[in-house]
Amino acid sequence: MAQEPHKEEGREENEEALAALLRPYRAVITYAALRSEVPFRDYVELPLGATEYQIAPRASLDPRTEVEAAIAAVDTASCAVLIPGREFDTHGTRHGRGGGWYDRFLAAAPKEWLRIGFCFEHQFSAAPLVREAWDEQMDAVVVIENGSVRLFKTKRV
Repeated sequence: MAQEPHKEEGREENEEALAALLRPYRAVITYAALRSEVPFRDYVELPLGATEYQIAPRASLDPRTEVEAAIAAVDTASCAVLIPGREFDTHGTRHGRGGGWYDRFLAAAPKEWLRIGFCFEHQFSAAPLVREAWDEQMDAVVVIENGSVRLFKTKRV
């Protein structure tokens, strides 16, 4: 069951909740934000001392090869994956650009990696989105609303 956002909390509380969610992870896989994607670095600091592996714009990359490179880079460290999307819902359903790149990446990635989606308010739906069999669920969704962070945790967390 998805949790409702902390409506009374301000930006600091939600940013702290996001920092607390990431804090235990010793590695973070990030993305190079395209124009329509959240520039996550504007809203979150990665855990101090964490290894970062950045996925380059994915047009020319094979998702399975990219997972192998990410695994090699993070080694055995606990890992969080930051994922952009075109649309998310409170249940962690993610719709991307339609090619399934991130779904194939996540399907091949270790299941224990924390999955955090990032979107803007207009890309977030309180109503459930259609989830196809191949759609990989997020553990949490960060929604940027008027420059503030809102954090939704799904049933996976």
